[in-house]
Amino acid sequence: MLKNIVFDFGNVIMNYNPDEILNHYELNRQEHDLLRKTIFESKEWSEIDAGKIDEKQATNIFINRVPDNLKKKVNQIMETWPENIDFYEPVFNYIEQLHKDGYRIYGLSNTGMKFANFVKDSEMGNYFDGYVFSAQEKLMKPDRRIYEKLLARYMLKPEESLYIDDLKANTNAAKKLGMQVFTFKIDKLGELQDCIASH
Repeated sequence: MLKNIVFDFGNVIMNYNPDEILNHYELNRQEHDLLRKTIFESKEWSEIDAGKIDEKQATNIFINRVPDNLKKKVNQIMETWPENIDFYEPVFNYIEQLHKDGYRIYGLSNTGMKFANFVKDSEMGNYFDGYVFSAQEKLMKPDRRIYEKLLARYMLKPEESLYIDDLKANTNAAKKLGMQVFTFKIDKLGELQDCIASH
């Protein structure tokens, strides 16, 4: 009996694409490319997700790596980038429906706390019953311990829980713990709906 549905965030509930995020800011091509490499492709970006540094510390590092004319832009991007992510509206609508149907909805994501809190405080956050975030736990998927945190914290039985992620390594890790899994791309939403309906 399926009772709990656990969603990853990036490329599951929203389209995580640094180029599309940066398109929301007034940048020429050279500035765009420099800021993508400096921010989103940096080792510090991964360290934010891992909880090794926070967004404020990372912002200071990034500011020191760019020319003077881009320092304010780095600050602006780091303050506002979650607002410039496109959420998948069909997934949002589906989560709302699952919530109405009585499923418990959880988030399990490798993310820093700025984005985590943005989702929690958004309209989408109304439909989640709980979360586990890598930055808070200082653990990253596919480390089995982060899944175990979720199961223990919310007293979930693995066999009653479906984990949805866009990365096979992450769904494989959940599967090893006895969870049901679905490796997601937005064009597979129909398949996911069929999978859940069949339970």
